[in-house]
Amino acid sequence: MLYSIAKYATNRMPVNIRELQAFVMLADNLSFAKTAEIIFVTPSTLSRMIQRLEQEAEQELFVRDNRNVMLTQAGRHFLSFAQQVLQQWKNLKRELDKTPQIGGKLSIFCTLTAAHLFLNEILEGFRREFPSVELILETGDVAQAFHKVKTDAVDVAFAVKPEKLSTQYDFQRVGDISLQLIAPNIQTHFTENLMSERVDWAALPFIMPESGPAKERVLEWCERMKFKPNVYAKVAGHEAIVSLVALGCGIALAPTPVILNSPVVDRVQVLTSDFAPKPFELGIICKRKRATEPVIAAFKGSFKHQFRRRQLIQS
Repeated sequence: MLYSIAKYATNRMPVNIRELQAFVMLADNLSFAKTAEIIFVTPSTLSRMIQRLEQEAEQELFVRDNRNVMLTQAGRHFLSFAQQVLQQWKNLKRELDKTPQIGGKLSIFCTLTAAHLFLNEILEGFRREFPSVELILETGDVAQAFHKVKTDAVDVAFAVKPEKLSTQYDFQRVGDISLQLIAPNIQTHFTENLMSERVDWAALPFIMPESGPAKERVLEWCERMKFKPNVYAKVAGHEAIVSLVALGCGIALAPTPVILNSPVVDRVQVLTSDFAPKPFELGIICKRKRATEPVIAAFKGSFKHQFRRRQLIQS
């Protein structure tokens, strides 16, 4: 009998709080009619509630006839269990009522590609968990991310980690994103050079990122390839860079996800080279002194939970 009650407590949870409350009430006044009136149900409904508990406990909890209701020995053990559970439930409710609800505004900066790749999924979960937080999204060139956070134009941003990260920033790593060398699919004045056995890289028009870690990666790669880039244009934003390559303006390095999600992906080709460009390390940044603010901490925690098993495209 005691084993059966213990099995109910350990293996059959979660229990129905309302049924436990009805059981305790009935055990107190030993009257189906009176208990049913107090909890606003019919005596037959109360009887079914008790029967469900007895089925779950695999024990008879009350001895009842037309006039009397009495607790069985199993019922007395179950009463102790029910009282403990209800007290724990009250304690939990009390603590939950004390928990402050996170609200306010959260501004996020990211590229259009990052918005497509990450934000739909992360924001859906975040909104379910924190419905009182108003989200403000701004898109732009990833090179602007640190400046946006530094000047408090936004609260958090998706950013590429620089070689030297200032201690004023908190950086939560998301993953690595590979870079690929791309060229136009159409015939251009430099197509013959691209098709030759020994490409004259210095003679090719190069679409250069305007600033930031992307520009650093390009210059680093060019140095390893031992040529000075012939800069055709300096452009803000990888999406625009891919578009210019598709138009036949030159070659460029661009992140793999940006290429694959570009509307002109069929109009560019991936080139091979002696050295693979160093990948970007993508993450979420905020000011370190603001990292523990409730809304920012909640967003970072939600993002970490959503993407801890997700791997970014690498090649």
